[in-house]
Amino acid sequence: MRHHKISFIDAQGKKLVFLDLSVPCNRDAIDLEYLNVELKTEHGTIKRIILCPVNGKAFICNAVVELDSGIPSPEEIYMSVDSLLRRVGCTP
Repeated sequence: MRHHKISFIDAQGKKLVFLDLSVPCNRDAIDLEYLNVELKTEHGTIKRIILCPVNGKAFICNAVVELDSGIPSPEEIYMSVDSLLRRVGCTP
C-alpha cells in the first residue's frame, strides 16, 4: 500500500491538511516558491502550493488544503489533490 504523507491540522476553527507531494512541473526553478491558489477539490480547497527545485526543475512538493466538512481518509484527500495538481500543473 502506498504511504500518504498527510497531516491534519485544526487551526483557528478551520480543518487544514498539509500534504507532501512530488508533482513535476514544466518549468525551471532555483529557489522555493510559495503560491497562493484557490483550487476546488471534492473535499475542500487547495489554498497554497509550495514549489521545490530539484535538479533545476520545479516540483510541487507541498500543498495546504482547507477542508469543507468532515474528514476524508488520507488516501481520498491525497488522490484528489495529487490528481488535480497533475492536471493543472504549477501555474493554476
